[in-house]
Amino acid sequence: MKRLFFVVLILSTSIMAMGQDVNSQVVDEKTGHLMLIGEVNRQGMENMGTWFSDEYEAYQPQADVMAEIKSLNADFPHVFIVMGTWCSDSREQVPHFYKLMDAIDYPDSQVFVVGVNREKKADNFCLGDFDIHLVPTFIFTRDGKEIGRIVESPSITLEHDLLNILLGPASIH
Repeated sequence: MKRLFFVVLILSTSIMAMGQDVNSQVVDEKTGHLMLIGEVNRQGMENMGTWFSDEYEAYQPQADVMAEIKSLNADFPHVFIVMGTWCSDSREQVPHFYKLMDAIDYPDSQVFVVGVNREKKADNFCLGDFDIHLVPTFIFTRDGKEIGRIVESPSITLEHDLLNILLGPASIH
């Protein structure tokens, strides 16, 4: 059932994206600042101020872990990210994630990002079936099945958690 759900998600988000604006902005009623809602891409985050580039540049992933990820030569999963541009954890972890992805030549086409408001709502996207309580949430899927997730902050480091997801549950480092 979950496998079918993720296949439907990927197809429906692709179809929805054709008729929907990317990087839509609304005002955060709590702060008065703009936030991104709905489908978001890297360019939209980069245009929200310097937080994306500052965190991206500052993050230095562990070289030995990155080498191990690269050596897997894995069939990399699709990644569904739910984040809030108002959230400090999202503003830290999402740029770090992109730095990891760039280091392993991960295709942007396999990453789909949805920006949410403080109530974890994202315009026309229904996120109820994803069990999203904290942001950011990174959901990794392969062949339509969830193979792992990172919620809010990594357990070890982002690259260690990614490696553990790619290796599977029996391989926790």
